[in-house]
Amino acid sequence: MKKIILIITIIILGSRFGVALAAETPKVDYGNNPVIDSDLDGLTDEGEKQIYHTDPNNPDTDGDGILDGAEVLAGTNPLDRTSPSVTKNITVLQYPEEERQLWSWYLTRAGGLISFLLLYLAIFFGIAIRFPGLKNIFQPLESYNFHAWISVQALVFTFIHGLVLLGDNYLKFSLKDIFVPFASTYNPELVTLGVLGMYALVAIILTSYFRKYLSYRVWRVTHFLNIALYALAFFHAYYLGTDLKSGIMREIFIGMNVLLLGLMFVSLFLKLKNTFAQKAEEVA
Repeated sequence: MKKIILIITIIILGSRFGVALAAETPKVDYGNNPVIDSDLDGLTDEGEKQIYHTDPNNPDTDGDGILDGAEVLAGTNPLDRTSPSVTKNITVLQYPEEERQLWSWYLTRAGGLISFLLLYLAIFFGIAIRFPGLKNIFQPLESYNFHAWISVQALVFTFIHGLVLLGDNYLKFSLKDIFVPFASTYNPELVTLGVLGMYALVAIILTSYFRKYLSYRVWRVTHFLNIALYALAFFHAYYLGTDLKSGIMREIFIGMNVLLLGLMFVSLFLKLKNTFAQKAEEVA
């Protein structure tokens, strides 16, 4: 009889402790937001914002080399890089296979990076063949066909970047999310930058291949979309790209674009200088 009373007492105390523990456990209010983990650190975006106050776009908020989710699991502070180190091996947290098909997430990231690199090269070659000191190096590599070909490849990988998200059963993207601006509920402004950039790239490629049917003025005006396209692609990648949140990839990305912007400004300055010089000669 005493044993039965002891067992019942333990069960009652255990249930009360469990209720109290559950009451103290903070809950995440997702509302209409999708349940996602943008930086793949094991913590959902809303959980990082509402409970842990970590950066949902940075897998290692305090920069100590340990994922935020791993620190939470180990009981260390993901906001303090001087907090005790994790002393036991922790497997990087991933979504169970039945919850998310990670192949689409990795493939869309790869497609986006390759697409931006090809776009970067197309713009770089376009500037380099007219830039003093560089044109002698790159002009032999440049041709109209090559320029058009590399742009088409950038578009192919742009489509891959978007369409493989249809297979992501976690983000649950639809064709409307991919092709209609502001249709996506996942970072709609940043996703829209990518959608508009895709349409700008399509317009540039079409006017390039059908150039002989267009007036020079129409072709030239459309070709100036290169500037808008580059800006859209840059901000879409910089603020939404998971691989560019930190580390060497981010440093390389920033360095490459600083170089390209520098070449753009110098090229524009030289072009304006030559234009003014020609007008001055005509007046004289």
